[in-house]
Amino acid sequence: SIPWWGWAVSIVVLLAAFYLLGSINKPTSIYKSLEVEAWFMEMYDEKMEAWPVPYEDVFVDTKYGKVHIIVSGPEDASPVLLFHAGALPSWSWQYIIEDLNQHYRTYAVDSIGEVGKSVLDDIDHHTRDGQDIGELYVEISDQLGIYQADVIGASYGGFIGTNFMLYAPERINKLVLIGPMGVTPATGSTLLRIMLLVAFPAEPIRASFAQWMFGESTIVKEEIEEWYHKFVVGVAAREAPPATFTPEQLQSVQAPVLLILGDNDNLVGDPEDVKPLAQNISDIQIEILNAGHGIWIEQPEQTNSLILEFLDKKDQ
Repeated sequence: SIPWWGWAVSIVVLLAAFYLLGSINKPTSIYKSLEVEAWFMEMYDEKMEAWPVPYEDVFVDTKYGKVHIIVSGPEDASPVLLFHAGALPSWSWQYIIEDLNQHYRTYAVDSIGEVGKSVLDDIDHHTRDGQDIGELYVEISDQLGIYQADVIGASYGGFIGTNFMLYAPERINKLVLIGPMGVTPATGSTLLRIMLLVAFPAEPIRASFAQWMFGESTIVKEEIEEWYHKFVVGVAAREAPPATFTPEQLQSVQAPVLLILGDNDNLVGDPEDVKPLAQNISDIQIEILNAGHGIWIEQPEQTNSLILEFLDKKDQ
């Protein structure tokens, strides 16, 4: 096996190569071309045709640029903020939104600096760390007039939600994390796999990575494969990189947390390896579903059942 310093050297070399390439051809957009951007916007609208309830597109101004939010559900219902997975913008909540909107008014935020309808004003001005994320989502919430809400985050969206919680705990009632980044111990092999995908996004490497991350699910493959492959070759997201939270950070989380893990989620890892760090959160409920990384797509009914039971449960 490769020693830890071998992984470190490999990653540093790849990062240096990315930097040099970027300095030679400095981009002005996260999209590699106008044609790629147009494809994603058209596909986004097509995906929204399957959104099962009436919705409204809302845009708010932030210090990084314009942020897009899909708002749906009864106007007088309690608010829930939805933070999507990396590479899959807010249309990806369509698989569980109908049940949520029977009980809650949802605000599905397109992460700025990611593929979606939010737009960075300056590609070099984006979130760099957890505090930047926390400040940004306080700003977004203020613009929406939401001063306290439940939060649901999937994958990178779970990293956003946890940082929002750490920065502004008074803004969150309950936090739901679905296969989140940040509570899984970072491994050199996973980081290198991701870096190699970005550096060499040939079709066989993309297919292998997708198989590794999402598993054998036919529904996940059918729903996101085309989008995923286009993203890997056509988009260079700009946002704070996910990092593993420290035990001390998680010990400071006071709100109730529901953590939903997939038993075949290679990106997050074995649930038994995740539990020791996650259990630093004092009020946490951990549930494991038979799924890969796209848990809410693969197991929407079970995911919704767990979420609604958790959010509806009154504080003891």
